[in-house]
Amino acid sequence: MIRVDDNFMMEVGLGDMPEAEARAFIDHAEEELEVRVGQKLSENLSDAELIEFTQIEDAMEARNWLENKIPGFQEVVLKVFRDFKDEIRAQRSQILA
Repeated sequence: MIRVDDNFMMEVGLGDMPEAEARAFIDHAEEELEVRVGQKLSENLSDAELIEFTQIEDAMEARNWLENKIPGFQEVVLKVFRDFKDEIRAQRSQILA
């Protein structure tokens, strides 16, 4: 589904980035994407639901919970991912500078 990896780097035009820089960028991009997805998904959750979600420890259980609580969960995540890739493409020259 959503992966920040070598394919992602190629898609956004950063495939020729030196290996060490690419790994650091991938790590940063994963963190940023996680924050953005979390912010978007939490927009329509109550405080009680957010607390309930943070207490889930199993990844599959968390995904099921999100799918049940957030209509169009997967579409929301994919949109955040597409927007993030578009933003990186637009900033490609600054990133590589």
